[in-house]
Amino acid sequence: MDTDLVLDLFKRTTEEEEALTAAKAKAKDQSRSISQKNVLQGLEDLAAEDEYEALNFSSFMGSLGR
Repeated sequence: MDTDLVLDLFKRTTEEEEALTAAKAKAKDQSRSISQKNVLQGLEDLAAEDEYEALNFSSFMGSLGR
């Protein structure tokens, strides 16, 4: 008996399940990759600086120390 046939006796998943798991892992790796292009595209969604002028950092820190 060939070694691969012996190992197949102990296999708990089918080839279809392994292919599905591999496809999910590949998709997960691709979604995690952060490139400069993706980061820069996300920056254009930031609010304009003039929207932050009304915020007061000192009053915010004071509200934390109640």
